Amino acid sequence: MSEVRRNPFTKEWTHYAQNRKNRPYEFLHKIERKCSGNEECPFCGGHEDKTTPPLYQDGEDDCWRIRVFPNMFPTVDKEAEGKSETLFYEHILGKGIHEVLVDTPHHEETIDHFSLAQLERVFVVLQQRYCKMLSSEEVKYIQIFKNCGPSAGMSICHSHWQIVGLPVMPQREDLMRRYMQKEDCLFCKMLTYEKEQGIRIVEENQHFLVITPYASRFPYELWICPKRHISSFANVKAEELKSLSVLFHGLLPKISSLRKDVGYNICLIDGEVNGDFHWHIEILPRIGGFAGFEYATGSYINSILPEHAAEYYRKKD
Repeated sequence: MSEVRRNPFTKEWTHYAQNRKNRPYEFLHKIERKCSGNEECPFCGGHEDKTTPPLYQDGEDDCWRIRVFPNMFPTVDKEAEGKSETLFYEHILGKGIHEVLVDTPHHEETIDHFSLAQLERVFVVLQQRYCKMLSSEEVKYIQIFKNCGPSAGMSICHSHWQIVGLPVMPQREDLMRRYMQKEDCLFCKMLTYEKEQGIRIVEENQHFLVITPYASRFPYELWICPKRHISSFANVKAEELKSLSVLFHGLLPKISSLRKDVGYNICLIDGEVNGDFHWHIEILPRIGGFAGFEYATGSYINSILPEHAAEYYRKKD
């Protein structure tokens, strides 16, 4: 059976073709590391001189748990200078802030094996860096994300996050923003509906609801949604960060067991700086990949219905 579903926030279409998961594939998904050791890794404890000077470090060199520093190869540049013109095409200077948060000093440790205490520390520091960026005039939107595995865009295998303060708001988030105003938030209404239906709920605790979204773009995609209307990551309370850490501690091993060496992205989805939004987190397993159909149409093909994905996650308990 084929079915086409529409994201109510972005208006993106996803085509569900469950038979495609059985199609023949003549290539091996294999990406080998250049080297297996950590001698040259700039993110390891003891290699602090291989990065830019730290903006945050919770211990002395080689004795820290979390470390933050400016990205040596930034997407945007705080010192960008030049003239911005608008002729036929529209452009502005790529002025902003790009930071790296290394969440473990240990080269081979991955986030799905972190302790609950370490996960909570990570979210606390991410929020601190987010709030620090809010004071920068050039930043209009802040994107926090983590790439896990080469298929998810990871370039250095040592576990880390990226925090990027952009001078513009991404189109997808701008479209979502229109439907997430506090007075009549479509996201809040969606959570009420999902609780009534129950078929796409993976897990629930006091502060969050975890769902496989109705029009998920990726197989086994997860959304971690705060039950209350939180307009920004800056407004997540301490007890909610603790609750969020508990969810991550249980969910990430389930994602890692989808298949050997599965890649996935963790994306904190926010709104415009100082705007109103319904903040949440999207976890995107990278099973399969974009091809001509996705790039040509701007819509997606997903071989796993979200209802079946939710069943998988619930059975893993």
